[in-house]
Amino acid sequence: MNQTFINFLLNELDSRWNEISILLKTAKDYEKTNQVLHDAICRSVSVLMVAHFEGFYKDLIKNIIEDIRANKEFCDLSSSIQRNYCNVFIDPKSSSNAQNRITELLIEKFKEVNVSISYEPFLFNRNENPKPQIIETLFENIGIKKIFEILESSEYENIFQEENSSIEERVTKFTEILDTYSFSFPYTYENFYFNMKPTSNKNGKKRTFWEEFLDEINRRRHGIAHGSDLGNVHSVESLILTMNKIKCLELALIHVVIEFFGIASCIENTE
Repeated sequence: MNQTFINFLLNELDSRWNEISILLKTAKDYEKTNQVLHDAICRSVSVLMVAHFEGFYKDLIKNIIEDIRANKEFCDLSSSIQRNYCNVFIDPKSSSNAQNRITELLIEKFKEVNVSISYEPFLFNRNENPKPQIIETLFENIGIKKIFEILESSEYENIFQEENSSIEERVTKFTEILDTYSFSFPYTYENFYFNMKPTSNKNGKKRTFWEEFLDEINRRRHGIAHGSDLGNVHSVESLILTMNKIKCLELALIHVVIEFFGIASCIENTE
């Protein structure tokens, strides 16, 4: 039984945050003795955390495609994955009818020769800040719709009611659970525990806590990177809280992938 690419990604998440943790510790050490250095580090961390998250979701898409490629033939892939893979070979300036016709021909041919897909067609050609709509689009490309609505009623949403210490405990607990779920492909999970279900968003415009959170960290990053925010208004403690929330969001996105491409190991709890 081989370790999956998603499991490998999961197990290196903590080490990816080491540089941020070191910077925050250094900022705390200089809080009383060198305010200029403290503020410079905090401002840098606000930008770096967004960069870390951007790198994460790109690697998440890459790794799920690698797991699929290693375990499935082209004919067994979902229609959304087949079609999005074919998009890289389509002239975007051609008519929609021509694009659909060529896509269908490509799908049939790729089934015939059992093409091995690559991850590039499922990512953007340009670098994009991790805005909610970017995350939504990337997940739709692999067939997962309304990613933030899925998270809205889940266990992961509860972190917005908790303090740092509780969130850190959840990160450790969730990582251990997902490590078990993701070790082999197809992933195997217990689908009653986290309550990962799409919600019925009646007005269609309500933003979830996670979307608002991403809006906030992107605004902060944009203000610093483009010179409109020249001061530091964020304490080390608030930045640690932001880091822990991003860690939880990373685990939540991995979890959605596990449930979408995995198999439930027990009957859903409907109580």
